[in-house]
Amino acid sequence: MESLHQKKFALAAGLTSVVIYLGCFLIMAILGKDSLVKLSNLLFHGMDFNNIIRMNIPISETLLGALASFIFWGVIGYLLALIYNRLK
Repeated sequence: MESLHQKKFALAAGLTSVVIYLGCFLIMAILGKDSLVKLSNLLFHGMDFNNIIRMNIPISETLLGALASFIFWGVIGYLLALIYNRLK
């Protein structure tokens, strides 16, 4: 069993989360509210997103959210690699 490089795994997890986060932002911009509500309702069984989706999100908030996502999932990735390496 090979060891995972914790910092590289953390970076990969953080960058992946930013790609997903910005992908969601792009989907919101492309679809519009009605289509986005339909898609969200399909993805999350039984939930109604009609009253909770906010479309006017400023770019500064999006960038801050992407940074927070990178940090959060980077830390999670680091911990996952650390635990994986200690279990072997």
